[in-house]
Amino acid sequence: MNRRHNRSVAVLSPVNQALERDGYVLVPNALDERWIERLRLAFDCAAVQSGGTQHIEITDETPEVESWRALEHHPVLKTAAEHFLSQSHSLCSLHGRNPLPGYGQQGLHSDWVRGEGNECILITALWLLDDFTPENGATRVVPGSHCITRPLAKDLAQPLAKHREEKIVVGRAGSVLMFNGYLWHSGRRNDSNGPRRAVQMGLRRGDGGQTANGTAMSGPDVR
Repeated sequence: MNRRHNRSVAVLSPVNQALERDGYVLVPNALDERWIERLRLAFDCAAVQSGGTQHIEITDETPEVESWRALEHHPVLKTAAEHFLSQSHSLCSLHGRNPLPGYGQQGLHSDWVRGEGNECILITALWLLDDFTPENGATRVVPGSHCITRPLAKDLAQPLAKHREEKIVVGRAGSVLMFNGYLWHSGRRNDSNGPRRAVQMGLRRGDGGQTANGTAMSGPDVR
């Protein structure tokens, strides 16, 4: 991420320092148990699926919808957005994702196509509603890849391909994983017997409006 102002990294918070340096950061204990339970209710009330990835579209009828909408104003996310996106930014995506057992594998991808400049345009936030573990397909990232200007090689974008520098980000329920929209990342296959529920949202520079169904940023899942 490029800084909008010529501020020294030394004056940044540890969270913003990590976003600047690595392109991602995991912040534990961002949500308390009550908030987690309110967010989980939408998954519990959704239609039962036997496979694939469960997607939760957010509408006025979503259970505890205000708990979902309040995430945009969470101080951890707000501080990052104000620094990297400027005071003028907007919500462009908000939905729930739950890759069911045997599903969720993605190829490495970024959530934003790089233009002529290197300014951060998008911050993606994943609010963990279950523990993310190696077994249930926790997100993988390539640290520092937000600074790479060349496109991701096609062979590395294949679902089963592995990057030699990739890292699996594990965390407890209630954590939030934030990353630069240019960062190479992907979900992995859920090889556990349980869910891997998360709220995925994006904040973008300027007044971009929300994407259709809030799912445009998600890469395709394969088994």
